[in-house]
Amino acid sequence: MSRFRFPGKVAFWVLSIAFLFHLFLALNAGFVPDEAYYWTWTLQPSLSYFDHPPMIAWMLWLSTHLFGATHFGIRFPSLVISVVIGFFLYLMGKEILKDRWAGLWAVFLVTATLLFSAGAFLMTPDSIVILFFILTLFSFYRAIEFDSDRLMLLSGAWFGMGLLSKYTMVLLGPLLVLFLLIDDRGRRWFSRPSLWGAGMIAFLLFTPVIYWNSQHNWASFRFQWHHGMQSHQMAPLSGLSDYFGGQIGVVTPIIDLFILGAGIVAGVRLLRNPSRPMLYFWITSYPILLFFAYSSLKAKVEANWPVEGYLGAFLVTGALLVEWEERAWIRRTAYAGVGLGFFANLLVGLQIFWPVLPIASDVDPTGRMAGFGTETHEIQALEASIPQNLRPKAWLVDGYSNTSLLKIREYGRMPVYEIHPKRQFRTTTITEEQANSLVGKPVFLIQNGPSGGFFRGLDDRYGHPRFLGTIRILRKGSKDKIPILVQDVYLIPSFKNGLSEEPPPNIRAF
Repeated sequence: MSRFRFPGKVAFWVLSIAFLFHLFLALNAGFVPDEAYYWTWTLQPSLSYFDHPPMIAWMLWLSTHLFGATHFGIRFPSLVISVVIGFFLYLMGKEILKDRWAGLWAVFLVTATLLFSAGAFLMTPDSIVILFFILTLFSFYRAIEFDSDRLMLLSGAWFGMGLLSKYTMVLLGPLLVLFLLIDDRGRRWFSRPSLWGAGMIAFLLFTPVIYWNSQHNWASFRFQWHHGMQSHQMAPLSGLSDYFGGQIGVVTPIIDLFILGAGIVAGVRLLRNPSRPMLYFWITSYPILLFFAYSSLKAKVEANWPVEGYLGAFLVTGALLVEWEERAWIRRTAYAGVGLGFFANLLVGLQIFWPVLPIASDVDPTGRMAGFGTETHEIQALEASIPQNLRPKAWLVDGYSNTSLLKIREYGRMPVYEIHPKRQFRTTTITEEQANSLVGKPVFLIQNGPSGGFFRGLDDRYGHPRFLGTIRILRKGSKDKIPILVQDVYLIPSFKNGLSEEPPPNIRAF
């Protein structure tokens, strides 16, 4: 990489090309369920939400008010954030590691990684938390380096906004404290008011989430703790192997091996000869990856959860790759790993629109994105087939994911509500007021089919349903003819409010 004479220009072009690629995907790929669900939060402004803190809802509210509830409007923040992340990785390599080529390696690694590529066009809390994570990293270190109280207070603000983005941001706090304890210059900050002021700023910014939870039986905190640490979905060793296998898949194999190898080498070196910048990036990254390895012994860890742990790791790996470039086999392997990552990104992007990989349509994670438009057409055609006097006034749907996707399709046309929810406090659930407004009117009832348990579990408490048919969406270009979506559709000619007949939800069972 040191062969590049102008690494900044190379980084600029890599990020520019990646941005255009992600822009194309953002404008043309269908929404995934989580994106649609987070968009529903903007319809019910709140201090926080059941699944996550509110920052994604606030960003989406602003973005969709500027650009509309469109693909671009919903995904605009993630597109911008992806460029900012690449810029700050290069900047931290240049300004903190004093090595522009290490920064360029970090740009290559983040751009070639499937996990970050997906977050560059899909709008999720991960896309936002990594923004405030990297801004905190940059401001905090610069505060110590330049002895700046202003930068320290700014880092507290960035940290607080990270807490408003995703709960995993909290992992960075103890690691920053640990760095201060280890570093000679860092320990002096414990006697300075600005460090405690930064913590107070972060806490104050997080108070809306605390207040919301206090008003909702601490549901979000308890759900996330159970979800990440107590839900024993698999045996410990199976969970650990699932975690490492998932990381190899989303980071791509060669890059993942380089990151792990660099972490081991750098860790051993730091024990012998501490380097402040390398220690800083190591201690704010690899412990996060290890924490989720530990968590995988207790519960299933989704592949995206450790995403913040890779930011510092990219810089540690980049710095070592500059040093290792003299070894031809390492240099060639690293280039091959980045090239494989770029190829994997192109292949996944193509898979969204045409199934080039031999994956069964019903398990292909890109399948639903490809069938978004077809599903819309089928649903609207079914609606048009109903006699005028029985045209529905709303959709009643099974599950928050299906509700969210249908709600964004029907936005501005017909209301969509989730009934019989598994969990409280989600924004998709029908309210008493909304249910009363539908009494006596025809409504559609839709469930994952065929013959799903959801329909049978409702009995007749919302009215007597009449089966209309089954929607089957096939994957365009797929040879297996396996539907990517099968849904049974019913018509309730006269809706009745059966909320009072619903069994009380068990709020302790997450």
